[in-house]
Amino acid sequence: MKSTSLIAAAALALLSCLVAPDAQAAPCSGRGCNGKDPADTGCSAGSTVADTAGLFASGTAELRWSPSCRTNWVRVSNYSGGSSALRITVWTSSDHVGFVSPGTPGNHWGNMVHAPGCARGEVLYVDSDGAHHTARLQSSDC
Repeated sequence: MKSTSLIAAAALALLSCLVAPDAQAAPCSGRGCNGKDPADTGCSAGSTVADTAGLFASGTAELRWSPSCRTNWVRVSNYSGGSSALRITVWTSSDHVGFVSPGTPGNHWGNMVHAPGCARGEVLYVDSDGAHHTARLQSSDC
């Protein structure tokens, strides 16, 4: 009788593993979102553009806003690539999150900062001559 119960319990455990959906990243909230990837947390779904700025070489820097997570982050779209990494930063009066992204062509984004009010962001690029180029962004609450 014991062996039948053990086999049934093991079969039930195995079955629950097979039919359970893959674990999704839990949404974050508040400062628990700081430094997290907006795509991994689901915060990028339903996000809007708070501000845009052109980049020195090509592409567009965007300050993104997630109403569900109350966070901001910076995304670079349609970047043609360059000789240096992109330093992507977003901050509020109390929190600061930095991220270094490769200077490869394509779309890049930094991590989030909890920003129920004013948020600012920037993308810094250093060209092959050593000159610094910065795109600055800010939310409408600033």
